[in-house]
Amino acid sequence: MIKRCVYCRTEILAESVVDVCDECGLGVWGEKMFSTIKENMQGARDRGDLHQGSVTG
Repeated sequence: MIKRCVYCRTEILAESVVDVCDECGLGVWGEKMFSTIKENMQGARDRGDLHQGSVTG
């Protein structure tokens, strides 16, 4: 499965916890905030909370 950045549509790794490439993430949030976002999202995935509330069918 191919994932694409929601901003620029560049391909990103399917296992990425965010749907944004590094270039766009840094441009939107800055280095410190983007790093924090990725760390928090990784922690949520590790705990099994990342897709909590998602509807799949």
